[in-house]
Amino acid sequence: MRSEPVGRSLLNRKPRLAHQRLLLAVTAGAALLVAAGCSTSSGTTQVSGTVTIAAVPGIDDAPLYLANDKGYFAADGLHVRIDSVSSQSQVLSALESNQAQIGASDYGTIFTAEEAQGSLRLLADGFDAGSGSVEIMSLPKYGITNALGLQGSPIGLPDDSTLSTAGQAPGVPDSLYAAAARDVMSDYLASGASTLTWSPMPQPQEMQELASGQLKAALLTEPYIYEAETQYGATPVLDAFSSGTANLPISGYVATNTWVKANPGAAADFQAALEQAQAQASMTGPIQQILPKLPGSLFTTESADLATVGTYPTSTSVTELQRVTELMTTESMISKTSPIGISQMLVNSGS
Repeated sequence: MRSEPVGRSLLNRKPRLAHQRLLLAVTAGAALLVAAGCSTSSGTTQVSGTVTIAAVPGIDDAPLYLANDKGYFAADGLHVRIDSVSSQSQVLSALESNQAQIGASDYGTIFTAEEAQGSLRLLADGFDAGSGSVEIMSLPKYGITNALGLQGSPIGLPDDSTLSTAGQAPGVPDSLYAAAARDVMSDYLASGASTLTWSPMPQPQEMQELASGQLKAALLTEPYIYEAETQYGATPVLDAFSSGTANLPISGYVATNTWVKANPGAAADFQAALEQAQAQASMTGPIQQILPKLPGSLFTTESADLATVGTYPTSTSVTELQRVTELMTTESMISKTSPIGISQMLVNSGS
């Protein structure tokens, strides 16, 4: 149990820690099931049901598994077990159908869904980009050494991050990754960045097509960045989260407004346990230990030190999240006329 009240305000971000080198073998998704409850006057929780937390297991939401492994959920009276989903769009679909009550998802998916439905509440910021955590990679034999060389051929894009509504309007980025990369590329190509084309596919397929020459460049996350470097001699062409998109929030934890209002104690206890895990995850050691334990993980103890990650915030900044909505608005992913009220989305103690 924490000494301070659970579910305290998440409005002030703590300073970011130095980026670490880690490796994650991304497997088919996972979901955590947490028993819901309400806080008593003694600070304990009386379990009254089961809350499904839909998540695609990876570096982004590794602190969820750390919290389970270290007993942080249990200490707050929450029972945890593992289930699975395989894409960000499935996380939100699980919330919509009430198959899950909390979802760990990227902000591209979250804010697109919020604009369409207006029913989501943000429990916590989960993962913010770090230098080198999302890269456009190429092989030396293709002669692409900078963003200028990316014109003229499709770029691979992880399809588990694409939005279900993407592609309805020409030129709209298919994911937050693509929007961030295009924003950085505009520094080099100006309006030419909007002419770049993307080919959504699973990252293992991106690797195969990059090696075979079907793709000349691919946007990759870990562990595929590390694998592309070590197996094929790939080199980074462009860091998708640099310049104006540096340190951009990538993913967070959401629930529906209806569920939060009915289960404030469970929401607060989830926040408390996650915050403790996020603080642990920002240190060297805990994440390296948990990554090999993820379901289906390809990690070894040695390889867990070698992939690049960003940061795990222990609080949520409205200003930082507004950077995401501003990027998505500029890229026409969400409307300019109906700005998303991030302050109203945030869940604080008693809300």
